[in-house]
Amino acid sequence: MLGAGASRIPWWKRPIRAVHVAHGDEPRRRPLRSVDAPWMGSHGLVVKPAARALLEPLFGSAAQYVPVRGTPYPKLDYVHVHKLADVLDENASDIHYFTPGRDIMDVARYMFRREVANAGPVFKLERMPRGSIFLRDDAVDAIHASGLTGFAFEKVWSST
Repeated sequence: MLGAGASRIPWWKRPIRAVHVAHGDEPRRRPLRSVDAPWMGSHGLVVKPAARALLEPLFGSAAQYVPVRGTPYPKLDYVHVHKLADVLDENASDIHYFTPGRDIMDVARYMFRREVANAGPVFKLERMPRGSIFLRDDAVDAIHASGLTGFAFEKVWSST
């Protein structure tokens, strides 16, 4: 944003994309550690009650919580982020499009417009509603400070 002539937004540091947490090659005979976000993909996450208690007021009306049924684990919720923001600077970003057409397949390098400051604590890109979840840095800081487990994030852009 600064390169485009925008003034600095003091409280906004970076959009952060949620990333999938994997167990790696851990042998199955060892019990897996219990986590508060047992499944987290870049486009959605499943959380236990402790994580929902933190995320619900943090995300506000930008997300809804859908009970997960048909699993042996009780009280899981899928966090559906439905807040869409038109903040991606497509001309400055490195974007791969589906051919033919202008539908976005993937974004290799994100650049955001100044309106990203008003996108809220959590959002998805308007042109990629089935794509990644983005969080403002204060939301990430709150999740880390809470001590909840099972969350991982990737910095994808900085305004500084």
